Amino acid sequence: MTTLPQISLAKLAADATGREERQRLRLACEEYGFFYLVEHGIPKEQVTQAIEASRRFFALPQSIKERYGHASQGAYPTIARGYSPLHGEILHPEAGRDPKEVFDLGIENEGDRRPFAGSTRFPDDALAPGFARSLLALQATVLNGVVPQLGTALADLIDMEQGWFQRHFSPPTLGQRVIRYPARGGTCAKHTDGGFFTLLLQEELPTRSLQVWFRGRWMPVPSLPDSLVVNLGDMLQALSDDRFKSTPHQVAHNGLSDRISLPFFIYPDIDARLTSRLGRHAFSVAEMMLGNMASIETGNGAGRARELQ
Repeated sequence: MTTLPQISLAKLAADATGREERQRLRLACEEYGFFYLVEHGIPKEQVTQAIEASRRFFALPQSIKERYGHASQGAYPTIARGYSPLHGEILHPEAGRDPKEVFDLGIENEGDRRPFAGSTRFPDDALAPGFARSLLALQATVLNGVVPQLGTALADLIDMEQGWFQRHFSPPTLGQRVIRYPARGGTCAKHTDGGFFTLLLQEELPTRSLQVWFRGRWMPVPSLPDSLVVNLGDMLQALSDDRFKSTPHQVAHNGLSDRISLPFFIYPDIDARLTSRLGRHAFSVAEMMLGNMASIETGNGAGRARELQ
């Protein structure tokens, strides 16, 4: 593998090309668990605005950023929303604390008291111009324009009944992150993602910081202009009866400038209980998500991190 497969969201949705593109998507899911998503419809200027606003937020004094930390948010679990400083998170126990900064958010619903729900306490526009506005605008575009089409195609490929994705992802549970990897040494330790799939928007930098575990070695993934990177999560691997791969990955950023990363972690509705088509796997979404968060909080790693040597 010199690069990941490219899947066109526009072709998936088109009558004339959808069948062929879904077959290409199936092969990407079975072989790699990672692919580029092109022709996705997200305006480039919207991504640029979110990245620039995120840079302004991370450039604020540390004392100000910490006002918006996890403990100030009122969400459950605590680490589901808000700011986490450098070395604030462990994704693999052997690697220790990751040198990265993070701000977490989700779908805004002030009255929802379920896990991973509620509202996010953002810095106001005077303090961090465009930060909340640009992230929430990007969230709306991703959830309305990309997630339903890609999710429905994936559900069809694992032989779920018609309407399955809409029924269990209306709305989805969302973990949205803004990550700053410092120049010359920002990292995110090896792990798998716990959800259905992850969409990654990132800066178009010459450094190949993202690395994917493929055929026994780490393969660098270059930034492809006008694309998203998509990877499958542990829930989708289980629901595919292990036909699709939730592939380990990590970030090792050695570039001369900071790297801003904008991942969207897509999970089913928090109240769902799901069973794979062949019945090999069944789980509660809430229990699986809370278990994964508890593992991160206690330093035991994310996803299947402890299986990765």
